[in-house]
Amino acid sequence: MNITLPGKAASFMASQREQAEKRRAQLGVEAQSWYRITNAAADEAEVMLYDEVGGWFGATADQFIADLRGVTAPNLRVRINSPGGSVFEGIAIANALRSHPANVTVQVDGIAASIASVIAMAGDRIEMAPNTMLMIHDASGMCMGNAADMAEMAELLDLISDNIADAYAARAGGTRDDWRALMRNETWYLPDDAVQAGLADAAVQTPKQGDPTEPDETEAEPDMARAFDLAAFGYTGPRAEQPKAETGLTEDIRSLIGEEIAAQLRAAVQPEPANTPVPQVVDKALPVHHTDTVDEPWDGPAAVKAMPNDDAVLRYCFAWQSDDAAREPHEEGDDDADDQKANYKFPHHKTKGGPANLAACRDGLARLGNSSIPEGDKAGVRKHLQAHLDDAKQADNTADGWTVLTAHLTQDDADDWSASVSHLTDTTASPSAAEA
Repeated sequence: MNITLPGKAASFMASQREQAEKRRAQLGVEAQSWYRITNAAADEAEVMLYDEVGGWFGATADQFIADLRGVTAPNLRVRINSPGGSVFEGIAIANALRSHPANVTVQVDGIAASIASVIAMAGDRIEMAPNTMLMIHDASGMCMGNAADMAEMAELLDLISDNIADAYAARAGGTRDDWRALMRNETWYLPDDAVQAGLADAAVQTPKQGDPTEPDETEAEPDMARAFDLAAFGYTGPRAEQPKAETGLTEDIRSLIGEEIAAQLRAAVQPEPANTPVPQVVDKALPVHHTDTVDEPWDGPAAVKAMPNDDAVLRYCFAWQSDDAAREPHEEGDDDADDQKANYKFPHHKTKGGPANLAACRDGLARLGNSSIPEGDKAGVRKHLQAHLDDAKQADNTADGWTVLTAHLTQDDADDWSASVSHLTDTTASPSAAEA
């Protein structure tokens, strides 16, 4: 089946080629071949379509079709690994393959996406190699102009997508509307899925073809090394090899795990110098203490800023201290006094002797699991903060219990007492009054 091009397709195609030529001229590059044809006169010729179809830097379909005319082999195997490309270049290629007298077998080697999947539909037989994929979607394009230009472009894209849907319907059955629905959803097919949908004839294990032969060194090979342009996906090429850092960790690894984890790894594997005293292991979670509590909004940074750089105050106000704070007592006026507060975490008091802020305790417990303090210290910090919450809850329960305990004394007993003495003040309740 030949795909019929919409009426405006010729001007659209010419515009695409003109833009591509201008872009190549601006960048000073020449069009590169995106295909290769071998064994043109043998029993089975091979076409490798291993790049974008046409596009900004690829050659146009004219060259491909001219080379295809030179193939005299009775069988033609077209191997595809392409993300797609120019719609009309692809349609021209598909029609050229359909009209070629050879028996055409299309073999998807990697991916046949977008217009490359339409080229695949031109095969007399379509095979999906292991782990390959086929993708169909609606046509897209660029347009600059006024509203009428945009509307015209939208109409053209719909016509192009309808034509592409007809190609799938002619191969696999179904209606244009059925395939347009799948195209709008951008549908991907694995080998067995493609066979089940009718877009391929077989999901095959690629066989070894013949005996290995030595390459003909006299025949110039076309440049097949150009890879897909992945710049749009943020890939800028492989990194240059980095020398090992003095720390024993490469820059690649350090960039992945971060400097903090890298430092911990270095510390874990670096041997201790001789005669270095082993530091005493201390529990850096500060001990539980029971204080008054207050449940009000908490501004942690402001509270910490207002605290003096005094270890006694900080150990009261926080729930955790670092190694430096635990092993090296400081006094206000030390050279590193400005850094003392950085040695403490989980503040929940504003001043020494002041109440614990319950909002700060709840916030600390919520952040504890993802905090950077050692895992062995987290249980102690949890116990410290939870103790303040438990103290507050116990105080509330005590107050509530007293209210419940005295409620009947001020309500039930009062009613009973009133009933008991009512006849003394109510003449209607007296026996003598009733008889009068």
